[in-house]
Amino acid sequence: MKKHLQTNGVLTSAEMVLDTARKRAAKRKPVVAVAGAEDADVLKAVNDANREGIVDALLVGDSDKIRRVMQELELEENKFQIVNTTSGKETAAAAVRACAEGTAQVLMKGKLSTPVLLKAVLAPSGGLRLGQTLSHCAVQDVPGCERLLTITDGGVLVAPDFEQKLAIIQNAAGVCHILGIEEPRMALLGVLDEASPAFPDTMEAAAVAQAARSRGIVKFIEGPMTFGTAVRGLAPDALCESDVAGQPDVLVSNGIEECNITAKGLINLRGAVFMGVIAGAKVPLSLVSRSDPARNKLASLALASLFAGGMP
Repeated sequence: MKKHLQTNGVLTSAEMVLDTARKRAAKRKPVVAVAGAEDADVLKAVNDANREGIVDALLVGDSDKIRRVMQELELEENKFQIVNTTSGKETAAAAVRACAEGTAQVLMKGKLSTPVLLKAVLAPSGGLRLGQTLSHCAVQDVPGCERLLTITDGGVLVAPDFEQKLAIIQNAAGVCHILGIEEPRMALLGVLDEASPAFPDTMEAAAVAQAARSRGIVKFIEGPMTFGTAVRGLAPDALCESDVAGQPDVLVSNGIEECNITAKGLINLRGAVFMGVIAGAKVPLSLVSRSDPARNKLASLALASLFAGGMP
């Protein structure tokens, strides 16, 4: 992972996120409530994060299975507190309750379906709702890029409507603030660099950008903008100017498929380090994939630990 010098409190690499998480945890280590902890990959990730001094953990799920997996991984059985549950619904509720009561400050998905966990998070009785739309932010440390690049939403909203896109932008701005970026620059992705009735998504992108500015959600946001223009900048013969092109902090996609393809393309082709978090609830929700390398899982938990209490 690359490591850049910190400028004006802005975190510009995954290594800086990890370093900052370690320093903060030395004062107050956040607890991660793992919903469905009977999963080897998740337990490895949590154990690695604990060994790095980033988090403690509350393991929720079938206690016998959790201990069995810990034995197979040769982990200390008494290292973390275990809460026994007997069903997916009960597991989700118990993990959410721990976060709502303040016992845990981060919620992590383990061997449990995402819809079951999100249903518990969004339940009025769960205590985690803030009245906001939930959305996923993929913060990426891309080799050759001097800043962290957030791509959204690739994990919650399949085909966001106008208002949901504004909520996605609001959540992404919050994540950027945690990274020390006070005024993030955002690009709404499109097939063209200008709105055209032939491509309805570009028309909506322009309208969303205008609404985000007029509502004071974010100052620097433009769209539609092709991926190439967003990351490389305007063409030399361009007749316009841009505050975003060539220096985006956030790329906002039209839908979950587009976002997944973009994010995973950077991971698989460029070796980007991925840090994923779902924002919009009382606590951050961390999801890791079985296919994620260990460094990505560790970095994701580090980001969630920072998001849990906000940057000092």
